[in-house]
Amino acid sequence: MAAAFATVEDYEARAAVTLPEGSPRRRQVEVYLDDASAIMRRHIPAGHNPAEDTLRAIAVAVVRRVMANPGGYRQRTIGQYSESLGEDGGLYLTADEIAQLQPEDVIDPGADAAYSVGLADQGLPGWAPDPADYGGRWL
Repeated sequence: MAAAFATVEDYEARAAVTLPEGSPRRRQVEVYLDDASAIMRRHIPAGHNPAEDTLRAIAVAVVRRVMANPGGYRQRTIGQYSESLGEDGGLYLTADEIAQLQPEDVIDPGADAAYSVGLADQGLPGWAPDPADYGGRWL
């Protein structure tokens, strides 16, 4: 099994929590970091290597979402108290996070892109553009 993109210590630093060694919650975060990393790997194109800092930040963000709202609730009501939650819970990547796992653009040397190149040797004597052809064909 491949290593997770973030550690429990990374999670603790970003969530401002301390998870004692051997605690069930610490183990839960470890497993969620492994799960988040596996989901992220499915969205990284072959041959592309996103920055380690980006991978770490996304893995922790995914785990923070699921730890804050494991049931995926949008709203909860207890008696007269009602709360709307800003994010869905559960283990998922947002569209922005998926985009960060992709190459930046086709100019990126690591990007997978198809392209074509038109070739015309305009340097040989006797070649001239065909005045009847606006497509730039050579005689």
